[in-house]
Amino acid sequence: MTAGRRTLPVRLAPLPGEALDSWLEALALRLSTPLGDVRSHLGFPVRNRSGNHLRDIPPDWTIALREQETAALAHSSGLSSTAITAMTLVHYDQRALLIDLEHRHVNRRVLWGRARGSRFCPDCLADSGGRWQLTWRLGWAFACPLHQRLLADCCPRCGRVQRERPRSGWTVPQPGICGNPPTAPDRDPSGGCGFDLTLTRTLPLPADHPALRAQDLLLEVIESGTAAFGSYVSNPQPAQSALADIRALGGRVLADLPGGTIAEMVPPDLADGHFVPDPGSSLASRAIERPGFMAPPRAVSTAVAVTIALRVLEHRDAHEAGAEMRGLLEMMREELGQVSATSIDGWGRGLSPILNAVHLAALAPSLRPSDQLRFRTVTAMPSRPNLTDAEATRRARKIPGMFWPSLAVRLAPPDGVYPRVLAPVLASALLIIGSKTNLDAAAQHLGAVTEGIDVSRILQLLDDKPHWSATMTALIRLADYLDTHDVPIDYRRRRRLNYTGLLPHEHWVAICRRTGTSLGHGRREQAVRSQLFQRISGHPIEAAPGYLSGSEAPFRAEAARAAALRTPELAAELDQAAYEFLAGQGVRGEPVTWQPPISLLNGLDLPGPDPTRIDLPHLHRIIRQQKNPVRYAAESLGTSIEAIRLILDEHPAPAAPLSPSAARATGGIRHKARQDLPKETFARLYIDEYQSLNEISTLTGFSRKVLTGLACEYEIPLRDGPQDYKRRGEVERDWLIEQYVNQRRTLPDLAREKGMSAANMAWWARAHHVPLRPRGGGSHNVALRAVDQAAAVPAILRAALTGPFAWQRLDRFVAALRYATIREAAKILGATQPALTAQIARLEGDLGPV
Repeated sequence: MTAGRRTLPVRLAPLPGEALDSWLEALALRLSTPLGDVRSHLGFPVRNRSGNHLRDIPPDWTIALREQETAALAHSSGLSSTAITAMTLVHYDQRALLIDLEHRHVNRRVLWGRARGSRFCPDCLADSGGRWQLTWRLGWAFACPLHQRLLADCCPRCGRVQRERPRSGWTVPQPGICGNPPTAPDRDPSGGCGFDLTLTRTLPLPADHPALRAQDLLLEVIESGTAAFGSYVSNPQPAQSALADIRALGGRVLADLPGGTIAEMVPPDLADGHFVPDPGSSLASRAIERPGFMAPPRAVSTAVAVTIALRVLEHRDAHEAGAEMRGLLEMMREELGQVSATSIDGWGRGLSPILNAVHLAALAPSLRPSDQLRFRTVTAMPSRPNLTDAEATRRARKIPGMFWPSLAVRLAPPDGVYPRVLAPVLASALLIIGSKTNLDAAAQHLGAVTEGIDVSRILQLLDDKPHWSATMTALIRLADYLDTHDVPIDYRRRRRLNYTGLLPHEHWVAICRRTGTSLGHGRREQAVRSQLFQRISGHPIEAAPGYLSGSEAPFRAEAARAAALRTPELAAELDQAAYEFLAGQGVRGEPVTWQPPISLLNGLDLPGPDPTRIDLPHLHRIIRQQKNPVRYAAESLGTSIEAIRLILDEHPAPAAPLSPSAARATGGIRHKARQDLPKETFARLYIDEYQSLNEISTLTGFSRKVLTGLACEYEIPLRDGPQDYKRRGEVERDWLIEQYVNQRRTLPDLAREKGMSAANMAWWARAHHVPLRPRGGGSHNVALRAVDQAAAVPAILRAALTGPFAWQRLDRFVAALRYATIREAAKILGATQPALTAQIARLEGDLGPV
């Protein structure tokens, strides 16, 4: 297109911000040449007189130029392509308006684009010699910051907007003069209206007028291409998005805000100009039709809309902006409940997340608690749900059916919600944050521990509490943590395990033996098993296999007692049992239990107590000293029972030292024997070193009965008594009678001579039926009687074989003779005292005194 085309003999530089059509008119005036000839020389195609128009002739060359048109103009004028493009509305494309570049049309439905026409500042025209600014063509231009006045909408004489039609090409342009076709019949059609536009009167504005501040802000956003003011400071947005927000708010102001409210929110001069247009103004009648949908035809109405919109968006905090917006919405709608979170979608396209956040913050007090969580209204930037189904499923794998106890106790209000009911609701609430998942589906995802209706009911109850905002913040922090961190437990898999084999009875008995824990009754075992089930699975205890429904109160009482009985040793054993159970189910590499960092709750004023503030040693002392320790500890420490149980679960109280009688009654002696005499040590003493139970008893201090039970528990077979002692040496009866009875030697003395223990020698005395002397040095008569009894025993035994007690074991009958009373002897023999007395009398008659 540039081949053979000459450059202009006169060069004219455009003014800063000047529009292309204004520069062409100024160039034609400088050359004293009709505008059409200048256009033709510069390569602009023209319409022919027959009415056949070229297809690619735009209604206004100032909208956009083709690349070849720009090159031809640059060649002829000596200007750069960049300078030429800067004089067209393409300079503002995608910032202050949208242009259909193929058809070279401005989209009037977006960003208040003006398809054609221009406002103007009379003072600027006078200062520049009638040169027009490109910004005046924007729907966002309504004031002149330089001359501090509103822009003029139209020619005062003809009442029509400037530059809606191309200026006539048959004449030399007259800058600053209305170029619209004349309305008077005596005017030359080619000369236009002819009014001097520099004489147009517009509303002057004080230097600090809100409209001027709004205009300066808009021009800054448009030129920079970025909005970083007010609500956009923390999250700057493209100019196109910010202007779409202003257009949406301004459109609602013009369409729905009552006139009285507008008058209260803008200066009186703007309100008067908005509500009292010039008589006969055609633009005022156009403004009534769908106000705010397209660019307001009047500058004063644009100023009103933008000024009020910026009252909302100039707040730095989204919630402060939301409070301002809520006031507007309440004025627009009698019932704010009619406005939903998606109502703003009908306000316009391309809205930024900032305006959506402000709108959600405005609606937050009217939303249901579940929707407040769903839209994250308590955060600095509320947002629409954006969690995909796959992401929701991944989050569900990280959440137990019952909320983590250490966190639940902090979120539980002191009254009104039972912890068992609250825990699954809090867990389900985590799944609806930022998600489109409904309440029923959220509960189903987590094992149907609760129902959607219960989730809604409990959340509404929490919404009435003063700490609801902090509770929401805590839940949202937790949800964000789960989305951005790996969790060591797959709770979805845990929910599907078969728990019927968890902690069998035999295993529980063994744990109690090893830890010195009282077995209790069956309810204690079930309580411990159910609590272990909840700890592993994340499900409530009543879902545990074997749980007896209908006995919740006794079960809760037993569970509280079990918490007090828990010791570090018992806790370690139960954790080991849990690890073994998980391994048997194919779950390896996972901890028994896990919880998110408690630090996520830092800085929040939560309704529940903080367990970390409780004096742990003092609590342990209370637990070991009181009859009902859990309840007493909660009352004395001013906290909840759940907080006490949580602390005891994480930090069990060490077992208190037992008195001898208490140790015997509770199995404490057996437990201490297990600790002091493990199986390896017992086997070494009894089997390898061949010590007797009595000797081991002397060595360890535990009774023979305790040692016998311990041997059975360790599955160590006990040796038969006589054989045992015979292996240590044999004692003849005659020798024993001579030395013990006749010589009056002591058993320890005899034992040392034979190289055995005193207990061994005593056994041989009993085996040979030699009555033992009583301890403490018996009298001479007693000693003589022992001699007589020793000699008479064989005869007594022979008599016993033929007497009425022949059916009794001989050792029991002989042992009875050692007792001092007939009553004790009869008790051993299982006979009546008269029968035994008669028998002994017969024996004494035959054998002498028994």
